[in-house]
Amino acid sequence: MSKKQPKKYEIKQPKRCQSCDNAADCDFLKLLFQKPYDASGVLLDCKAFCIVFCELEERCRIPDNPEEKKRYHEESDAGKHPYLVPAMVTNGVLAAELALKALALRETGAFDCIHDLDKLFYALPEVHKTALSSLIKEKSCQNDATLKKNLETISLFFHKWRYFFQHETVGYTSFMTEFIHIVCDYAIATIENSEKDDKQDSSGGIGS
Repeated sequence: MSKKQPKKYEIKQPKRCQSCDNAADCDFLKLLFQKPYDASGVLLDCKAFCIVFCELEERCRIPDNPEEKKRYHEESDAGKHPYLVPAMVTNGVLAAELALKALALRETGAFDCIHDLDKLFYALPEVHKTALSSLIKEKSCQNDATLKKNLETISLFFHKWRYFFQHETVGYTSFMTEFIHIVCDYAIATIENSEKDDKQDSSGGIGS
């Protein structure tokens, strides 16, 4: 019998930092290598933002009942309901961003320090990109072309919605909320199950 050692993650310099003239004096990189983080840490943040997103999503839901819907709009016009959509979108897309980064970090030991959801998604290790593509196509009725187009549409929502006041008009689609739920649920389940396997492997196994 021999014990398997748990996986160790090598923290790599983010791709966009490699050609930066200020890399040697960058406080972010100094912190990164002084206190390395792993996928479980990123996932912790992901789950927190996802919880807030889900709660705000429920509060932003407009009632289906005609009378309740009318009353809701009247109360909103009277200022009785705070406008929570920007906070909902910002928290949601950040949760999805962190989910994608956690998956990349789990498999490769690094992720790109960007907010672009489409670039993070298509840069995923093939096993996760394939699994998520299948889930999104099934649950959100997408094909390769519409998935690419819709991802490009929501890619920079974190930039747009966190400074909502800077834009005359900003909208979002049902694809965004579906994408957030699918990606976050997948990342949380996948990484937590993998970490359980790591603990079981490290506690004992059959040696060769």
